[in-house]
Amino acid sequence: MGPGAVALGSLGGARCPGTSAVLVTGLAGGCAPGLQPGDVIVGDPVVTAGSGTAAGLADPGLRARAIRALDAGRLRYQVGPLLTVADVVTSPADKVGWWRTEGALAVDMESAHVLAWADRAGLPALAVRAVADGPGDEVPRELLAMLGTDGRVRARAVVRLLGRPALVGVAWRLAGRSRLALGSLARFVRAFVDLPGEP
Repeated sequence: MGPGAVALGSLGGARCPGTSAVLVTGLAGGCAPGLQPGDVIVGDPVVTAGSGTAAGLADPGLRARAIRALDAGRLRYQVGPLLTVADVVTSPADKVGWWRTEGALAVDMESAHVLAWADRAGLPALAVRAVADGPGDEVPRELLAMLGTDGRVRARAVVRLLGRPALVGVAWRLAGRSRLALGSLARFVRAFVDLPGEP
């Protein structure tokens, strides 16, 4: 998760042969009032927190195709600012703060970095994220400690969680919301790929 994961991944090198466009997908934390887990955000623009400037505007062709795919998949979505932050936004107060100060519909930790790479590579790009935790959802820091830098759950941390019954309930609810968001992304990607014409 975050820029470190991008740097360690396959984006560190030159343009990949045969690549014609970049579609960034993943989960996000919802900031705008009314957003619900499973809602989809088309990031336009994608902004880096604290920079005051857009890291990338959506490619018009990819954006139009994404909206057609979202409509075809009958998914709830919004188009607007997606904010890339350095750390997971855990509290409802912080989410509201990003909404008020930056106009962020949602926050993630990677999109701006991937879009910057795509721009350097001369590739059209678009970021589409599904909301996992809504504006009113708290994400306990104890649960974040269970995740590795790759976003996967550490087995030893799960054992420690079993001794915290209150956290088990929260973890279960957040996992369900993440599954809902991933389901929305799967429907979107399927519809995006199935649309006629080149992506």
